[in-house]
Amino acid sequence: MAQINYSFKQLSSSSCKKSKNIIIESFEYHPHRGIREKEILTQTFIDASLGNTKITMLSDDSKTIKGKLGLIALSNGSLELENKKLPAIIIDFVFVDNRYRGSSIDIDAKVSQMLLYYAIQKAIEISQTVGIRYLILRPDGGKENKRLVAFYESMEFRYMTDKHEWMYLKLT
Repeated sequence: MAQINYSFKQLSSSSCKKSKNIIIESFEYHPHRGIREKEILTQTFIDASLGNTKITMLSDDSKTIKGKLGLIALSNGSLELENKKLPAIIIDFVFVDNRYRGSSIDIDAKVSQMLLYYAIQKAIEISQTVGIRYLILRPDGGKENKRLVAFYESMEFRYMTDKHEWMYLKLT
């Protein structure tokens, strides 16, 4: 894929409510996991319309690519470790349109990496203002999804312990 001019746009809760179906139908889904992806995306939009999560879309400003490349949904929560709740930002969902999975949109970054870079940057900004220490996510399919776990590990996410299903990135 040729290099494009991309931008991130955070959707308001009202735009998530109004545009949910249009956006969801505009994506192309994985041939085998598509039904599940669409269900998760639908629930993510419902959560965002209620203000429980924030969705940010990744688009091509140059209009070389029609539609959205993908999105990331973030919310607040906590990581529980040894009976302590540690404040965290949760990556609820990372979704890349099936047409652009594995495609680079920047010098060396794929769409999924750009979405995670965005989440990391936002989490760092928030951690400088409020007491958030971790960015966390749960790989779809858990630890058995070796390819996805390896991708998140390449982005510096780690498991706290062998018992945890959630991966973390320490912000401070």
